[in-house]
Amino acid sequence: MKGFFCIFLVFSCFIFACRIKNIEPEDYKPQIEGHLSPKEVREIIGYKFSKAGIKLAPNVTLNLRGIKIKTDGFDSNLNVGYVYLINPPENVKFSEDYQRPLSKSEMEELERLRKTEGYYILFINEGPRDKIEAVVDEFLQLLYSKNIVLRYKPPEEEKGVEEKSEEQKKSEEKANESERTE
Repeated sequence: MKGFFCIFLVFSCFIFACRIKNIEPEDYKPQIEGHLSPKEVREIIGYKFSKAGIKLAPNVTLNLRGIKIKTDGFDSNLNVGYVYLINPPENVKFSEDYQRPLSKSEMEELERLRKTEGYYILFINEGPRDKIEAVVDEFLQLLYSKNIVLRYKPPEEEKGVEEKSEEQKKSEEKANESERTE
């Protein structure tokens, strides 16, 4: 009976081990509908950061005072980067090291480094598009307010500029129409 139990246990472990998928982080598909994949997040952040003049090099590993951070993108000239934190299900393992969530003490040390040495790293959790974009815009607004980036315009200001230009266009069209009728 013990022999049968041991064989059953070994077979069960083998079956369970076979069910664990080793995948590349880029191939991860979120389990929650509407959440973005790492590739989709990279595209959004790449676009928004490039508009602000941030040039991200992919997959840069930093060692900041003993804190090892594997970024998804980092601009070494500005000391700005981002990490997309993923919580895969238990049956999914990444084939390469992926950034683990940092401890509270590590986050406190990183915050101190931000203040003293100017390292700005966005840690962004898995989520839907609107949440991701809002967090990225808030981060870029912070960088803009600290004069880290000079070309970023907050979304509210961009909308105001567009509205003014449309209003100006309408008033110009009215002026042109009144000139034609006279």
